[in-house]
Parts: sequence; C-alpha cells; structure tokens
Amino acid sequence: MASLVKPVFLLRCQQSISRCSKTLIQSRKLPAVCCSTSTDDPIKLNQNESTLLSKDPLPVFLNEKTQAILQKITGFELEKIFRTTKMPLRNPKYKLMVQEELEKEQAKAVALGKARLQMPPVMKAQKDLSDVVLSNDTCLDKLNKKKLVFTDISLDVSHKKRFIVVREPDGKLRHASVDERARLIQTYFPFEGRKILSPKMFQGEQLEKLLEKGSFQYILDKACIQFEPDHPDYIQITQRTYEFIRQVGAFDTLRSTRHFGPMVFYYIWYNKVDRLLMDMIERNQISDAADVVRLYNLIHTDSPCAETSQDVDNDLDLLKIFCVTSSTEKPRLELTLQVHEDKLNGEEYQESRVS
Repeated sequence: MASLVKPVFLLRCQQSISRCSKTLIQSRKLPAVCCSTSTDDPIKLNQNESTLLSKDPLPVFLNEKTQAILQKITGFELEKIFRTTKMPLRNPKYKLMVQEELEKEQAKAVALGKARLQMPPVMKAQKDLSDVVLSNDTCLDKLNKKKLVFTDISLDVSHKKRFIVVREPDGKLRHASVDERARLIQTYFPFEGRKILSPKMFQGEQLEKLLEKGSFQYILDKACIQFEPDHPDYIQITQRTYEFIRQVGAFDTLRSTRHFGPMVFYYIWYNKVDRLLMDMIERNQISDAADVVRLYNLIHTDSPCAETSQDVDNDLDLLKIFCVTSSTEKPRLELTLQVHEDKLNGEEYQESRVS
C-alpha cells in the first residue's frame, strides 16, 4: 500500500504543474531552468524623491523641444568626443587625399560624433512583480529544494513582454523579479559587454571610490552597457553620479558627452538646477544657462518662474526671474549674477575709455 502512495502523489503533482502551465503560458512550450535566485541586497532608491520617481519622465524627455535644448547645451567638441583612449598597439595607417576626399572624411567624423552623443533615455523604474503570486500549489511544497525558473525563449517576443515565472520550493508560482528577469534574459540572449551578475564596481564603496577619482563618464558608460535604462539599479547609479557631480561642481566633465543632457534633465526634473546655473554663469555660458531655465519652464509649467517669464526673451533677465521666483539657493545664485553683471559693466567701461 505504501508503495502506491508515492506514485499517486507524484501523478497529482505532475497534473497540477501541467494544469498551471497550460493556464499561465497559453500552451506555449517553455524550457525549465534550475538556478539560484539569491543576490546581494539591491541598491535602495532615495525615499525623499519617491513622489517624483512615481512619475514617468520619458514623454517629457522625448519631447522635441526638450531634445533640442539638451542637444544645444551639450556642446559638440570633436576633440573631447574623439579624445585619446587606451587601445592595443597597432600600426598607424596613412592616407593621401584630395580636398574633396578630406571633406567627406570630415563629414563622416561629424556624423560619427553626433551618433556618439545620442542620449540614453530617462525612464521610470520598471515595476517589480515578484510579489504577485500566480498560483499556490501546496501539493508541491518541499518537493524540490531549489527554485525553478520557466522562461519563454521565443524569438518573436520582446524582452519587456517575455514571460518569466519562478516556482518557489513551497509551491508558489510568481513572476520573476527585475534582477531575475535581467539575468535570465542575459543567459538566453547575451548582450555584448553585459555581465549576468552586476559588477562589483556598482556596489557601495567601489562606486564611491570611482566617484572620488572623477571617473564619471566611465561609470555612466558602463551602466549603459550593464543595465536597461528602466532598471532600478541603472537609475540609482546614474542619479548618485549626478548628485556627486553636483556636490563637487564638476559639471563640465560631462560636456560634449552623451550623458550631459540626461544629467541636466535630472537636475531640472528634481529642481536641483541652481549649482549648474552658477557654473554656467561663471564660465560665461549665459545662453546655455538661459536655455536651462527655458527647459525648466517647459517641464514645470505651473512654477512661478514659468508664469512670470512668458514674454521674456533676454537671457540675463530670464536668469534673474528664476533667481527671484524659483531658486533653491537664492543668495549664492544672486551673488553669481551680480558678479557677472559687474564684470560686464567693467568691460564696457574699459571699452568706452579705449574708444
């Protein structure tokens, strides 16, 4: 009698699995993969910004006016775009060209430079559905000590819509977490340069050491390779980098890179733009600073600055209005504007004396 209990129990388990699979994956055959789903603690997002994080910035970021302003203030320094990088030693190549061929090569370099300045999108973090239980089959409890992952590897399905579920040892069937999805997708559909597990450089002290060295572009470039733009870790890493840059005032390090636009957008989105404006004013980039305020008005349409400066075209006047109505560091920004005006007045006085 005891010998019949185990086969009957296993038969019921198999029937339960088959029934659940048929219902959930609509008769699509999915290969089962047994793997560990435990990872290090994920990087926590800033709780003080949870309200703004709940909004989707992508439609605003992709707006034509937004893109035009961000591209304009990013700059286009070919020397910085094609800066010298460490590469394996190779024999140099020399070409003899006529003027027409040289102009074509220069046009190709400009086109390549513009392609390298393509900005990564600013997106809302994707939802983690791992707490959604699809079914709870108690008959499977303790049948297996490992978690089972079922992944749809069909080629005609986008990664965002790809069906990935996890069977827990206690019999619960749930959606895969964000990290589990990323690891499984990388396993079946490898992306060049991307690791299955997040590199240590993005974690805690290692990230802070890189920030202190000023390796901002290196961090952001690696983050673009390792994560999708809506991955919570990507958002946290990029925002931490932007915050560090804001604290040390190293805004110019990202100018003429693909990351300058998203950084400016982040400061405007979270109303942290004052120090960037001060840096631009001190560098005599008044036109760029005014464009930042115009983008601020475009994003925060109900702000006092947007309501007050609707008919203002003068760059300096626009900056003064922002300083009075919307600045979070008004004394410092006001002093920076005053120093700039005094400098202009001094230059005008010197020119008048010379003439």
